[in-house]
Amino acid sequence: MTTGRSVLKYSRVYVSGYDLSGYARSIGPLACTFQEGADDPINASVIGTWMGQATITPGTLNALFDNTATTGLHALMGSPPAKRDIMVAQGIQAIPAAGDPVFVGQFPQDDYITDPAATPNTATMKFGASHGASTTLAYYQPWGVLAHAYGAETTDNVAAGIDELAATSDGGYMMYQVFTAVGAGSITATIKVQDASINSDVNFGDLLSSGVINCGAGGVAVPTSGVVALATTAAVKQYIRWQVTFGTATSVTFALAFIRNKY
Repeated sequence: MTTGRSVLKYSRVYVSGYDLSGYARSIGPLACTFQEGADDPINASVIGTWMGQATITPGTLNALFDNTATTGLHALMGSPPAKRDIMVAQGIQAIPAAGDPVFVGQFPQDDYITDPAATPNTATMKFGASHGASTTLAYYQPWGVLAHAYGAETTDNVAAGIDELAATSDGGYMMYQVFTAVGAGSITATIKVQDASINSDVNFGDLLSSGVINCGAGGVAVPTSGVVALATTAAVKQYIRWQVTFGTATSVTFALAFIRNKY
């Protein structure tokens, strides 16, 4: 992870197990806004404000139209309404790496609008606020860190983790996006977030787990995604890292985000 300012070309958009970065032109605004209520008793000299519930939304995905069977934008996004697992990773001066910021949530896709008159043809998809069936509905923090950047792993993780500066006791959640996998028969693996108080391999223990993921059958991989949340009072140690427990899979290509509830 580097620090500093960045530009749009280093963003990546992952939706329900598919990398849409090759279609996306932009997505946003990535919004987290709060209701406001006036604290205005008649004997007060100034009016205060109470913060209410949060509205979280990834805004609108602007993309290039593509009708490739099964994996093209039209096949994947052309049938709203639908709930989508969305992960927007923001690389800092380079493609997203572990530790970079990531916007995460489960959102309803409200529409799918194409513009055949544009050159090239375009499509726009508007997303609503956090889905009513969202696993993360108890959380109002959509921004976290990329625990594992897009890439393949063939063995478990014995490396140190990411320093999140302090331990907390407000819980958190993870989102995994599995793009492809290799293995025989039913392709299975378990993706985890681990935490530790001391940043060395022997100190990490399981914090969150996807459970056994079926990544496909007959050796044919099927993209998948999911969210797993802690209780909002759960303890999270200072350091976190990714982990994979391989079942019948021999390789898993995935991205993993962890969102710590810091407030």
